[in-house]
Amino acid sequence: MTDLLEIKEKLKSFYGKYDIYLIPLFKFIMALCVFSVINGNIGYMERINSLPITLALALACAILPMNVMILLSCLMILLHLYALALEVAVVGLALFLLMACLYFRFAPKDGIYAILTPLCLHFNLGPVMPVAAGLKGNVCSVLSVLCGTVIWYFLDGVKQNAQALANSSEDAAFTAKFTAALHPVIDNKELYLVFFTFLLTAAMVFIIRRLSIDYAWTIAVLIGGLVNFIILFAGYMLLDITGKTVGLIIGSLVSLGVALLLEFLFFNLDYSRTERVQFEDDEYYYYVKAVPKMYVAEKEKQVKTFAAKGGGHRKEVK
Repeated sequence: MTDLLEIKEKLKSFYGKYDIYLIPLFKFIMALCVFSVINGNIGYMERINSLPITLALALACAILPMNVMILLSCLMILLHLYALALEVAVVGLALFLLMACLYFRFAPKDGIYAILTPLCLHFNLGPVMPVAAGLKGNVCSVLSVLCGTVIWYFLDGVKQNAQALANSSEDAAFTAKFTAALHPVIDNKELYLVFFTFLLTAAMVFIIRRLSIDYAWTIAVLIGGLVNFIILFAGYMLLDITGKTVGLIIGSLVSLGVALLLEFLFFNLDYSRTERVQFEDDEYYYYVKAVPKMYVAEKEKQVKTFAAKGGGHRKEVK
C-alpha cells in the first residue's frame, strides 16, 4: 500500500506540474475518439467524414471549453442526419434542443459525463458512467449521463434503420417519416430500462457515499454496481433482449475497477485513525467525525560527502 501511495503522490505532483499540457492532451484524445465514433457509425455526409476535419475539430476542442466539444459533436451529428433524411435531422435537432435546455440549466459543468456516456455505451461499458457520476459528481450530474444515454440510443436506432429512412419515398407524408424517425426513442424499451437503471444507480451511489459511515465509498460502489447489474440483467431477460449479457458483465467489472481507482485517488481514508470531536457555541452543539486521508510523503534523496582514502571525496546518495 505504501508503494501505491507513493505512486499516487508522484502522479499528483506530475499532474500539478504539467497540467497545462496534460489537460489539452486529454481533451484532444477525447474529442478525437468522439468524432471518430460519430463518423464511423453515422458518417452519411462524406464531406465531413474525413481524417483532416476530424483532427482539426479535435485540435480546436483541445484548447476550448468542454461544452464546445458537445456543441461541435451535435453539429456534426445533425449534418450527418441531414445527409440521411431531413426528417431525421429535424427530430435530432428537437431532441438536442430539449437536452440542451435541461443540461445547460441544471448541469452545465458536467460535460465530461455527457461526452463519455455515449462512448462507454458504444463499447458496452455503460455501467461505468452512473457509478462514476455518483462518486465524483453532484446531484445533477446524473442528468448529463441520462442525456448522453438518450442521444446514443437515438443514434443507434437511426443507424439500424438507416436504409429504410434513406429509401423512403419522396411522396411519403412528412408525418410518416417524422414518426419513423422518432421510433428509436419512443418505442425503445431498452432505452427506458437503461435510463431508469442509470438514474437509480447514480442516485444510490451518490446518497451512500455521502453517509457518515466507514468505507462509505466502497459500500456505495458495491451496492451501486450490484443494483445496476441485477436490474439490467433482469430487464434483458424480461424484455427478451439477447446479446447483452457479456457486455453487461464486462461493463460491471470495469465500472467496479474505475470506481475503486477513483476511490483510491480522491477518497483514500485511514479509518483506523478516526477521531470524533464535540464542541458547542451559543446556539448549537457540534458533533464532528474526522477521518484522515492516507498520505505518504515522497522520499527525499540525501547526499552525504565523506573523506576517502587518498584525500579524495566520495558521495553517497540515499
